[in-house]
Amino acid sequence: MKYCLNCGTQLPEKAKFCTVCGEEQVAIAPTPEKPVTPSEKQAPSQPPPALEKAKGKSEQYPTLSLHTLEPGDEFHGYTIIRLMNKDSEGMKYIASKNDKEYILKVFYKSRYVDIDKLFDQQTLLSRINKLDSEHIAKVEEINQSHNEAFLATRFVQGISLDKLKKQNPQRITEDFVRDVAIQLIKTTMLIRKHGLSVNKLLLSSMMIDDAGKLVIISSGITYGDTDEREDIHTIGAILAQLLSKHTLYQSLYRPERLLEVKFQYLHDVTNSFNKILAMCLHRNILHRATSLQQVLDSLQKMPAYDANDLWREQEKHTLGMDELEREIIKPRLGVEWGFVVLVGVVLLIIALFLFTNIFSIIFRRSDQPFTISGFLPTDSLRTDAAQSSHRVGGDISPSQTEYGMLKSTQRQAPQGPSLDRRSAGSATSPATTAKPAVKQAPMPDYMVHIPAGSFGFGRLKENLNHNVSQNGFYISKYELTQKEWVRYMKPAAVSLAGDNLPVENISWESIITYCNGRSEAEGLTPAYKIEFKDQERIVSCSFNANGWRLPTEAEWEMAAKAGALFEYSGSDTHNDVSWNRDNSPARIQPIGKKNANSFGLFDMTGNVSEWCWDWYDANYIRAQQRFINPSGPDSGTQRVIRGGNVMNGEGRNLNILYRDRGNPNRGIPYVGFRLVRSR
Repeated sequence: MKYCLNCGTQLPEKAKFCTVCGEEQVAIAPTPEKPVTPSEKQAPSQPPPALEKAKGKSEQYPTLSLHTLEPGDEFHGYTIIRLMNKDSEGMKYIASKNDKEYILKVFYKSRYVDIDKLFDQQTLLSRINKLDSEHIAKVEEINQSHNEAFLATRFVQGISLDKLKKQNPQRITEDFVRDVAIQLIKTTMLIRKHGLSVNKLLLSSMMIDDAGKLVIISSGITYGDTDEREDIHTIGAILAQLLSKHTLYQSLYRPERLLEVKFQYLHDVTNSFNKILAMCLHRNILHRATSLQQVLDSLQKMPAYDANDLWREQEKHTLGMDELEREIIKPRLGVEWGFVVLVGVVLLIIALFLFTNIFSIIFRRSDQPFTISGFLPTDSLRTDAAQSSHRVGGDISPSQTEYGMLKSTQRQAPQGPSLDRRSAGSATSPATTAKPAVKQAPMPDYMVHIPAGSFGFGRLKENLNHNVSQNGFYISKYELTQKEWVRYMKPAAVSLAGDNLPVENISWESIITYCNGRSEAEGLTPAYKIEFKDQERIVSCSFNANGWRLPTEAEWEMAAKAGALFEYSGSDTHNDVSWNRDNSPARIQPIGKKNANSFGLFDMTGNVSEWCWDWYDANYIRAQQRFINPSGPDSGTQRVIRGGNVMNGEGRNLNILYRDRGNPNRGIPYVGFRLVRSR
């Protein structure tokens, strides 16, 4: 076999270039075979001629392809027994030295091409060398030099958890996994004290030695400043894989999937253990166990295994024919007098309202005697309906509008003269009997007017030319709060609840419903028109309407820049104007606590990202053809998101020009919005 020494890709023997990284591969002339004499057989310590030649070539050509070491080859005092495997870092061999067996890992030179990789690799090796625990494979030797860097650890006599799960699953009982969990967590606590992590740990990276102890090998340990709760999540996924009886346990309980799919209790596992797994595997890191010590305490306080405490889904019982006959309930043949009376009362009430003047007597306090007047004229019925709507509709607003469901809100009854059917006569037109319009609400104080002008859409200091002209508009100083949202909509599944916190994890479609419903409630002309075509919801926007709406992407960027060319909205220093991963990791903050930009807008960078009106197209800004009031592509599958949030750090994702996107039908954690009005 032949591998590229730069990236480790397996190559054909005659390959001249690597198909992945493109490095030139220097061919090595094969050594002619010759008969082996008995004296040569007894001198295995002499490296093969081909290896000597390859070594000489590798010194001349640093990107020389790496050939695997063969059994019997010598490498820095170690005798190769056999090749174990290879990974992204290098080749692993079983080797011997002084009658002891070791795992020998030879690193690719690509690990030392980048200065950051070099630093991380050397830091990892030096810290692993300081680990002293019976549960960590003992490091025998480390060579950190750029040429032939390697790591030698003692060979653990035993079996990996991966092989044990596949070859001897009956050995993996809950008591066995409990014992493994306690050993694993204690060892992880030691590993983290040395600035290392196990967030890439796999079943294949852990061994059970002949004495039954857990041993973590070096490939399961990584260098990096990771959150302790990430290691807790990885450990929870490993324990779930061990306990699961499903044949696809590695796919169902891999850590990446458990960040997206809610953990479900495992069958035939005690409820107490399932609760601990759920505490470790919560998708929201804020609701996860806060420390390894907390998980360890919970494990040690767990009651002993009890078969009566196992969690099982309630089995569905299928009735047999004899049981089915007994279960059949014979229909009642008697008269349901209660239902008959109810129907009679309803019919009587309808008849009284249709054929008598009881409506006028009860609701209008008329002095006329009770009479049976038959059907009223059509115009009179219309006038009655208008008067009823005029009286009743003014007290409580309807919960259902043509734009979607809204919460009921108290509304003032309209002032003015009431309509009278007797005085209106037949001259009353449909226009005069329509529901009165709600008085238009004034523009709130928190709305800031952005004057019309031009700016460089998608451009900063590298290109100062303006390419877009934009009409003036009003935009909210703040991101919409949870208190404002629940006035009209159901509470959202936010990461942190609070009246003055921005609402997030809401879909673009639900925002459209909110905007139109609020516009209607405040007497404004809704900006959005919602139609259905082939069962598909189609939303169009009237930018001339005075109702509430989302900003276009161009409006959002114009407001965020506020006439300046800062990297972030209002400053080149991200912590001055934003809540982000560096100063508030994964925790949203009350609105308006950071510095505003020149327009007086807060949190345009950070806290929560913000939905925009436009469809998303990666090439839209570069290839745009509309330069006056652009509103995005005509169609698409995802909507634009701008601004960055508390999950983003300094750099690209918080940059004022960074464009993100999302499915408009789904809420996204840490993505909210702010309101805009054209006038």
